[in-house]
Amino acid sequence: MKIQLKLKLAIILVSISLLTSILYGVDKFTSTNPADAASIRIGLSDKDSSSCQECLKNGVFFNSGCKKCEQDGVVFIASVGKDRFYNLGWSDNDGMYHGNESCSGITNFEKIESSKNDTFWIEITKNNLELSSIIYSDANFSTIVDSTSINLCSNPTDLKFIRISNEDGKPSSNGGLIAGHIDDFKIITTENSKNSPELIFSTTFDECKNKSCNDTWTLQNSKNNFINIDDNVFQYLSTISGINDYAHMEVNTKIPDNSWILQFKFHISELVPHPMGKGVLNIEPEIRKLVFALPSLVFPFISLIIAKNEKSSLLGMLIIVSGIAIISGFLYSSFVSIENNETFDSYRIIQLSITIITGILILLLGMRKIKNLGVIEKK
Repeated sequence: MKIQLKLKLAIILVSISLLTSILYGVDKFTSTNPADAASIRIGLSDKDSSSCQECLKNGVFFNSGCKKCEQDGVVFIASVGKDRFYNLGWSDNDGMYHGNESCSGITNFEKIESSKNDTFWIEITKNNLELSSIIYSDANFSTIVDSTSINLCSNPTDLKFIRISNEDGKPSSNGGLIAGHIDDFKIITTENSKNSPELIFSTTFDECKNKSCNDTWTLQNSKNNFINIDDNVFQYLSTISGINDYAHMEVNTKIPDNSWILQFKFHISELVPHPMGKGVLNIEPEIRKLVFALPSLVFPFISLIIAKNEKSSLLGMLIIVSGIAIISGFLYSSFVSIENNETFDSYRIIQLSITIITGILILLLGMRKIKNLGVIEKK
């Protein structure tokens, strides 16, 4: 009776191991974890929205997207990544929000994260080599919600385009989604007006008759980013589509290089966070490892210990299948990672090594169990 109970318990444990292997595989293989998260970037640039040669096919930045193109610019960023804090970025002859070779080009707002139904009025101020931004909750720019600043180590110059940029990294994948609208652009300067603010440019979308606002806006993808003439706003939709969805408008007056203020209204109507490696079961990757991967690796060993002296071809076969499942999952996961150009740091290499060694060991122990059974039957 005790013998049968031990064997049954061992078979149950290996069966659970197989089930957890399958569940882990299904959730892992349906998971999406692109390096990029959907985002929208709004600001001023010396470059328009067209693709640079480096981000075209066969270009050095083709996979990274046109954000890597050399440019001068200042951007306000909303993203759906792991940390969804709003960002302020700048660049001087470098990739968007990369600063330059001497210093960083991005800083976070620290109080609020991007969320569905956010409606804010954004103010970006450049005063020589100091760049700051304030998020307001009202159209009068009086109630402060959050703020940040960054010191520049060089000066972005010749900014003449209002540009709205999505995340255009490749390949297309599920990196979340952010959608909404923008309105009421204003550019103010104090440089030539004895320190009193002077409005040098403003635009709304009230008089627009079509998606490009009578050809004043250049739209690289008018399906996702366009002027909504019913609501009189610039409507945006950003996903990891793998294509340049940028848009721009050329400012019809000179923007001073040293001192200016950019203001606009910003609204998020829909936000889907980056899945961060979640699959069809919608489980956090670390919990998936704990709940599914760990039992699939450990339970076959426990079953072998429990039924060490028990004769069972079924148990041996289940252990062999369990080992094959682990090895197959390892090979598939590695292939997908290589295809997606994912990096393998030392921690991940150790994890993968432990997994493949454990799978091979379980397979060999199962084969040994079957072989020993044959030897016993001959005797």
